[in-house]
Amino acid sequence: MTRRWQCFWLVEVALLLLLCYQIVTSPPLLVGVVSGVLALVLGAHVHFWKTFWLTLGSLLIVISVFVNPTVWIMLFLAVLAGMHLFTGRTSSFGPWARKHFIAVTTREPCDKAGQQHKQTWFGDTAIGQTQFEWDDINMIVAAGDTIIDLGNTILPKGDNTIVIRKGFGKTRVLIPVGVGIAIDHAALIGALSVNGQEVPLKNEQVTYYSDDYDVATRRIHLLTNVLVGDVEVLAV
Repeated sequence: MTRRWQCFWLVEVALLLLLCYQIVTSPPLLVGVVSGVLALVLGAHVHFWKTFWLTLGSLLIVISVFVNPTVWIMLFLAVLAGMHLFTGRTSSFGPWARKHFIAVTTREPCDKAGQQHKQTWFGDTAIGQTQFEWDDINMIVAAGDTIIDLGNTILPKGDNTIVIRKGFGKTRVLIPVGVGIAIDHAALIGALSVNGQEVPLKNEQVTYYSDDYDVATRRIHLLTNVLVGDVEVLAV
């Protein structure tokens, strides 16, 4: 089973537990479900009005469950998973499958000013189509694959920081050879891969320093937090 399907079943189980909790803590829904179950049991053991009791029990359970929006989210995810399974397409499996590509370029330094940037929930935005002065990256993504390419960039001397917080998806960071790398990564389920060396993680945190980190004139400090997904760092 791939990590994508593990993620799907993890989310479905979590939503199912949330649905059960919402039903138990809501007296009207709980009464509807219990009454529906009793009606089904009664219809299965009696001969008079058998169809009536079975129909009434089914309606009470269906109404009590489907008035909760959580069950519709579960069905929506199940439909997307079914489409992915029967069509075999991976690139269109929901908005979180879109690639988020960041190619950084630089320009001459200018006066600093406060800025506010709106970030997308899913990885369908490209940053770096026009030149801009290098600045530390701080981003939050709900779900999606993210690519940060620093291969064609001359980083400023000293420390440069990239902070990524993500719910679900894979992250790939391409860093020029000769740049010192420090990584502080935490994941619920996933793996950290640095130049082909992979470390699986299950609710764990790991730190990594490249051999030339202390002597490098240009350094990247990568801080990542992921619920479910892999982080890959490559020197290019």
